[in-house]
Amino acid sequence: MNLNIFNKLSLLLIILLASCATLKEQNPYLLVYPNLEGDYRYGEVVLENENVILQKLIVGAGQWEGIHSHPGNQLYVHIRGGEWSGKLDGEFEYYGEIDQDGSVGWMDAIPESAGHNSGNTGDNDIELIYVTLKKDTPLYPQNKKNTYSSINQSLELLFENERLIAHRQKLEPDQWHNTHNLPGDQLYIFIKGGQWAFKKKGELYNSQLYKAGSAGLMKKNTSEESFKYGNTGSLPIEVVWVTLK
Repeated sequence: MNLNIFNKLSLLLIILLASCATLKEQNPYLLVYPNLEGDYRYGEVVLENENVILQKLIVGAGQWEGIHSHPGNQLYVHIRGGEWSGKLDGEFEYYGEIDQDGSVGWMDAIPESAGHNSGNTGDNDIELIYVTLKKDTPLYPQNKKNTYSSINQSLELLFENERLIAHRQKLEPDQWHNTHNLPGDQLYIFIKGGQWAFKKKGELYNSQLYKAGSAGLMKKNTSEESFKYGNTGSLPIEVVWVTLK
């Protein structure tokens, strides 16, 4: 009887490992957290195109992700921050580090053989989005400095390297921001959601309610005609902008 139970558990473990490997083979840019159950193991793809993929993941309080790899060229954005601890090959690399809502960081490639494992050692769930770049080189190498549109002016700089630049923007109720000549390849991720709208020639259009963790892509606009986007709700909105280089 005990032998049968052992055999069944071994078979389930083999099936689990095989399913994780199959998913990684189908899309090598996705993370798989083997210790988490159900949909939490694979997360949710919230946006994907030929250049980038955005994957939302939730790690519950007291949970460890399990040993996994990272493809590199990744920016992580905390929708709901918390207390992280990390291990390499079974040994603590760090313990009890706090990341706030809206904080970001860069993740280089980590092979599975390194024994990388992160855990939520706090009291609340952590929710984050990984922005994974599909290409190993910049999209616009001819313009390394990159002249960014007015959408990024006067915003809080969170992170910058040769691949992307990340800013945080806060909009109070009825606060608007003028912009024009958008370069495209700009992602927006809502840390605090709300009623988000646009104005063109003074006319309100495309007003939508966005939840925290919603994400999208701002299309390229080379027109010299400016437009506004703003907060038409009753609560503050917080957005992280990620501009690909």
